[in-house]
Amino acid sequence: MEFLKNNRRISFLYGGKPAFEQPYQKKESVCDNTVTTVYHFQGGLTLTNVAKKYDDFGAYEWVNHWENTGNENTPLISELWDCEVTLPCPHAEVRQPTPWIPHIDCDMFILNPRGSDSIDETDFSTHFDNGSLFQHNYIFPNQSPKKYKTRGGRSSGGCAPFFNIHQNGVGYFVAVGWTGQWNAQISRTEDALRIQSKIEDTHFVLYPGEKIRTSSVLILPYTGSVEDSQNLWRRFLRACIVPKNAQVAPLTVGFWGGTTTEKMLERIEQIDENHIPNDVFWIDAGWCGENTLPSDNEFQGDWSERVGDWEISRHIHPQALHDVAKKIKEKGRRFVLWFEPERVRSTTRFAAEHPALLLHNGDRKSLLLNLGTPETLNYCIDWITQRITDLNVDCYRQDFNMDPLEYWRGNDTEDRKGITEIKHIMGLYTLWDTLLERFPKLFIDNCASGGKRLDIEMMKRSTALWRSDAQCPADPNPEVTQVNNVNFSLWMPYSGTGSGRVYDTYRMRSAYATGGLSTTYSYSANEHFGAEPGQIEWLRARAEEYCRVRPYFQGDLYPLTHPTKDETAWCASQWHRPESNDGMIQVFKREKSPYTEASLALRAIDPTKTYRFTDLDGGEFEISGKELAQNGLSLTIRETRVAKIWFYSVITG
Repeated sequence: MEFLKNNRRISFLYGGKPAFEQPYQKKESVCDNTVTTVYHFQGGLTLTNVAKKYDDFGAYEWVNHWENTGNENTPLISELWDCEVTLPCPHAEVRQPTPWIPHIDCDMFILNPRGSDSIDETDFSTHFDNGSLFQHNYIFPNQSPKKYKTRGGRSSGGCAPFFNIHQNGVGYFVAVGWTGQWNAQISRTEDALRIQSKIEDTHFVLYPGEKIRTSSVLILPYTGSVEDSQNLWRRFLRACIVPKNAQVAPLTVGFWGGTTTEKMLERIEQIDENHIPNDVFWIDAGWCGENTLPSDNEFQGDWSERVGDWEISRHIHPQALHDVAKKIKEKGRRFVLWFEPERVRSTTRFAAEHPALLLHNGDRKSLLLNLGTPETLNYCIDWITQRITDLNVDCYRQDFNMDPLEYWRGNDTEDRKGITEIKHIMGLYTLWDTLLERFPKLFIDNCASGGKRLDIEMMKRSTALWRSDAQCPADPNPEVTQVNNVNFSLWMPYSGTGSGRVYDTYRMRSAYATGGLSTTYSYSANEHFGAEPGQIEWLRARAEEYCRVRPYFQGDLYPLTHPTKDETAWCASQWHRPESNDGMIQVFKREKSPYTEASLALRAIDPTKTYRFTDLDGGEFEISGKELAQNGLSLTIRETRVAKIWFYSVITG
């Protein structure tokens, strides 16, 4: 707790001068593992820093709250860093430019995942600085800071707000908690590491009585290897951050919302009668707009022009989905329903009738619902609450298919830069927190064009059933899906994806994901589900298979090969459950791979034990832990384009 009690952890200018060089009063209180520090400045500003220590993991987190308790505007608040800390790190000498290659075993480097916006194998892959020759973001004493930021106002657009800073067996995980336009920079001296993070453009006064919050930060110190640290991070998130009702990996049957009620009801019966063990039925976009007509699939119709008109189309669903929701519950399944409240098309009646609730950006056809105003926020909470209540929705799925940054900045004034964004994000958090309070069993699915709002604050409130739009096509690239599963899972313990619509075991097994599997074989009117012999039996077998596989995703993750889309490579991962000393091996031998054998260096193997490996496709073998520890797991796969799964456990008795 001493780090929290004796370290301000924040910096800003107040009236153009360093705030903490000016007169202020300070009051600090400690309650259990939380330290609350209140600063009173002249001019009416009260700053409250609420900091928490997670004792079981040695992690620290804090957030800043601001209030003007005076009768006039505060002096200008600028150059605001919500995180401004200096931490000890292993010694390193100042280095001049040199022909010597930096060394991963002794030099400090930063791992930072790319954002989920490239819809390919690089989504959430570890970010290397400008494609650096040495493929690590090395950082040396007294050099320019390494700078990072998201793009467009969504928190994982281009760059995700997670960092693993490592040197010689020690390091820090850092997560920026802000669902808007965050900014961070990292630098070091010979013996210290400087970490700064903030909302990117803040330059504002506060009005009398005004209250806001800004970004949070979480820091997890650790010792050990990078591989072990990533698993420590995953365990920490499961134990302390992700709510229990979001720690789900549902098997979902998805429906296009423009598909008629008649067809949905028919397919719900078909799924149930054929004993396909899905947990959830999910209705996607395409249902909204009072004049919207049925559409065969997501690429047809004018449904996208009706976003913002949240009447359920009676042309598609004559009973406004009530009969569909009832049928879902009768079959003992949960119900996921898609919403996109923040985006409003300018052609909708809502846009014409409620212009004061919307933010404009030139002549663009999409408008932004301004969650930063109480009137708008209350309207949004009320109508979503009504939909959830009327339809008995179990999972509220919120999408967001636009970049909001220019809308926010275009509506700021010179002395209020950042305020529109801050209040919008505060409204977003209030919306979700209110829904979770009103519906304690509700879980929230966070989707923003497939994973562009993935950050620590969203993880506290939601899961991500659709982490990347790389799986939007009916025939997504399975090698991309394989790599995505490794990339995302290193930074987030739960994230889901889609199966595509091709009846192919290799593709389906590629989509077995830590946070859920969404099947789309009966998605739209174009899908002739069950029309060909064997389709339903195949899907039932794969669904039962996923139910058998998914408990192992709670374990530690060890990539056994480098995650690459290379069609000549093998892709292999180990999921190990230390509590039960068992696990699962996933192996994908790709179509153009010339290699018939591989030796995989398994982790967490006890050389004094004997292990039994069970092939998901049938058959088993035993091997000593000593052999595994010395030589690895030797596999021979002669056929190409094959997905294999083995379960392993210690032989007892």
